Amino acid sequence: MELKVIERDDDLTQVALVGRLDIAGVQRVDARFHEAVVARDRSAIIDLTELEFIVSLGIGMLLRCARSLRAGGKSMVLVNPQDLVVKSLQVTSLDSVIPVVKSVVEAEGLLK
Repeated sequence: MELKVIERDDDLTQVALVGRLDIAGVQRVDARFHEAVVARDRSAIIDLTELEFIVSLGIGMLLRCARSLRAGGKSMVLVNPQDLVVKSLQVTSLDSVIPVVKSVVEAEGLLK
């Protein structure tokens, strides 16, 4: 599991999750994800293009960060999840709590 922070020249945070967000993956990136997303105190774009799999702990990680951002008046948008990840987001209804879009451009439009 890998967490990539994408540097931007605006007031948004963008990170990409790469690999499998299973139990070991969550343990590997949870603290860094929270630091990269919530600690920056900016709305966030989470690129899921290369995320292959997500378990309930991964869903919980995303939800906790989204709630922390919301408490500070910021938002989170999930971008371009693969089919298996989309199904997990739908089954857990996370897609009704955190917007899911197909592109970074769409995410930027929602956040600005």
